[in-house]
Amino acid sequence: MARGANRVTMTEGPLLGVLLRVAWPITAAGLTQALHQIVNAWFVGRLGADAIAAVSASGSLFFIFISLGSGLSTAGGVLVAQHIGAGKTEATDHIAAQTLLMVFAVGIAFAATGFALARPVLRLIGVEADVYDLTWHYLTVSYFGLVPMFAFMSLQAMLQSSGEVKFAMQAMIGAVLLNAALDPVLIFGTRPLGGAWDGLGVAGAALATVLAQTTAFSALLRHMMSGRSALHLKRRDFRPDWGHIRLALGIGLPASLEQGGRTFGSLLLMSLAALFGTVSLAAYGIGSRPFFFWFTPMLGLSIATAAVVGQNIGAGLMERAEQAARVSAWLSFIGFSIIGLVHLPVLRAITEALAPGEPEVVEQAMQFGWAVFPFMGFMALVQALNGAFRGAGSTRQSMTISLVMQYALQIPFAWGIAFLTPLGVQGVWWSYAFSNVVTSAVVVFWLLKGAWRRDLVKEEALV
Repeated sequence: MARGANRVTMTEGPLLGVLLRVAWPITAAGLTQALHQIVNAWFVGRLGADAIAAVSASGSLFFIFISLGSGLSTAGGVLVAQHIGAGKTEATDHIAAQTLLMVFAVGIAFAATGFALARPVLRLIGVEADVYDLTWHYLTVSYFGLVPMFAFMSLQAMLQSSGEVKFAMQAMIGAVLLNAALDPVLIFGTRPLGGAWDGLGVAGAALATVLAQTTAFSALLRHMMSGRSALHLKRRDFRPDWGHIRLALGIGLPASLEQGGRTFGSLLLMSLAALFGTVSLAAYGIGSRPFFFWFTPMLGLSIATAAVVGQNIGAGLMERAEQAARVSAWLSFIGFSIIGLVHLPVLRAITEALAPGEPEVVEQAMQFGWAVFPFMGFMALVQALNGAFRGAGSTRQSMTISLVMQYALQIPFAWGIAFLTPLGVQGVWWSYAFSNVVTSAVVVFWLLKGAWRRDLVKEEALV
């Protein structure tokens, strides 16, 4: 089989079709991962409230490292896309190896930091004694898996940017199926099957994830060393290239700060809702579930847009790159506006199914839905154009837009409306619409007037 024979060609053909062919496998992989989280939570839930609390506390701490480490995957994906578009095969292989090298170094550093800080941080956030040991065990196993998890994320991002979106999707689906198969055995042991082993409990759930991610990483690594992939990892390319590392860090660090800032901002909004009581916090959780389900295909299209824009800039097709951003923006706005409006007639049925027998929670969750779903098109538009800016290498601009949207618009609006008007917690609900409508105007203006296109192939050559 010819090298990279199964990848999607992004520099020719109708852009709408190209974007959809790239986006759907990325979205399918994301939805599969979200489904796995639900299945994993179901198994852990059988262990009781302490186990659920332990995984929740662990997840918040662990996801901070995932957010901060995601920037290198973004940098690798952007650089691969532009060099694939330019037809620079050797340079692309070198980028893939250097990205993996950086990911290993950062993963080891983050794992060591996590081990060192886990106990004092757990005490700081007030984890109860009954949950403390369970949380520590879960985190210990998870930190051991941080390196293969980071490595899998980076290889997946680079394969998606090269156009091998289906293989990356298959690896993710395989990892999720393996994780789901390992969960009951490692959590509950063999006693339910008549055996004598009691299993590992909460730590077993973490171990299942680590083993599945390691297996998926091994599959991607083998594929990329086989010579059949669009990216070919070779031993000589793993020698540190400090010029490339500086360029990659300049792209990846803003992406890490953007993701970390968004994660922390979401926690602040949830904390703000919690100030209005348990019903409001529950309504936030129930109301946001359908919304965050659709956020996965938004991100899928955003990642696809980054890949298509990046490859066309690398190929010198600047006008086609800009047209790809425009097509993605229109597709996002129209498609998700329709999805949001279609939800409104069935919103009560959805919320009642998620919170049976809780009429107060349902009413507040309905208010959340009416404040968010009609404006989903604006949210998707922002994600699509931020993807275009990332694909063009302008991660600083994407970071600035995201952080300004959340910390200068959404959070102050939510606090002001919640505490200075009779609307109360509805200020949190309406902050999503307000911030995304304003930011959509900003990103469209920047698309039309701003200097957001960077030719990273030329910048790499200069380095």
